[in-house]
Amino acid sequence: MKLSVAKKTTALAAAAAVAGFSSVVMWAAPASAAPAPCGSGGTLLTGNICEQTFTAPGPAVFTPTAQMTKLQVLLVAGGGSGGQSQGYGPAGGGGGEVKVVDFSGDTSTDLNLIVGPSGGDSSAAVGAAVPVVATAGHDASFSSSQPGSSGNGNPGYANWAADGHGGGGGAGASPSASGNGYDGGAGVIVANIAPSGSVFSGDSNCYGSGGAAGNGTTNGVATCGAGFVSAGPPAAIVSPTANSGGGGGSLESVSSPESSGGTGLVVVRWIPTVTLSFALDGHGAAIAPEAVPYGTAPTKPANPKADGFVFKGWYSDAALTTKADFSAPITASTTFFASWGPALAVTGGTLNPLAAPLGMTGLGLGLALIVVARRRTRRAI
Repeated sequence: MKLSVAKKTTALAAAAAVAGFSSVVMWAAPASAAPAPCGSGGTLLTGNICEQTFTAPGPAVFTPTAQMTKLQVLLVAGGGSGGQSQGYGPAGGGGGEVKVVDFSGDTSTDLNLIVGPSGGDSSAAVGAAVPVVATAGHDASFSSSQPGSSGNGNPGYANWAADGHGGGGGAGASPSASGNGYDGGAGVIVANIAPSGSVFSGDSNCYGSGGAAGNGTTNGVATCGAGFVSAGPPAAIVSPTANSGGGGGSLESVSSPESSGGTGLVVVRWIPTVTLSFALDGHGAAIAPEAVPYGTAPTKPANPKADGFVFKGWYSDAALTTKADFSAPITASTTFFASWGPALAVTGGTLNPLAAPLGMTGLGLGLALIVVARRRTRRAI
């Protein structure tokens, strides 16, 4: 009886395998959750962009990883100081230069950064390579009350009013001569200088405005955090916003230290990647892991092949209960698992058209002999 049950069980299993009802499963522990996509020093912005900001004037180091794509740096240099000279009037300091630099191909070496102090350059360099520099805004000239020029090389405000001028902004052209002679030059909106497709393309922040000036009665306007003169009374210099790269303001009869330029800024942005691995349960040729930009959908590889097995699809779990969705974005490193079914055996034989009738005849004679034998047995009983 036990032998009969064993035979039936074996037969059922073989039938199921031939029918393709079973799958070959790789039982493995689920992939461990990935760390925060931006690491310990970064912040995830809207979408899939990471950012790390450096604000303290002086040197800093950023360590890239191979999991970073579109690694780009925003450099804002420090603004120049405003000044004045009795008899000529006040003059604003120039705004610091603003640049976006791409380091996407340099993720294996530290980025050495410098955040510009007031009147100082900001820079970024791969290791010991020659740095890319954003130039500081120029100080106003105390000897002749000339306005400071911006780090971009733009001159100060073009309206030579007798009592003063605003500093040159970081924008691509000098401000119009038709405005108030005390106004600061326009600053730079980052998105306007970012390359197409840059991680800074949607950045509406503004930096590098020239400082505004005033004499206590007529005061100019500054943008993007640059220094200016309050209306009063009493009139007073308002310092530039820290890390704005704005030029210092200037008020007649006030000495230069009170109108220093704003400090600069360095911002590093990148798109992190996660890893999609493919588990094949030892069948077929290995498929290389795919680096997928964080928050995007992966690319489906070509179906794997293995002798003796039929590939039946990808699953997101080792138990093969949930189909993998290659159209859905992924935000953590994970593994997709291959499902396999056994291929039907191929004998390699050929059909002889004369053999079929002979086989049927032989089968009929065999059945007839069995019937005759059973009848004789019954008569003997």
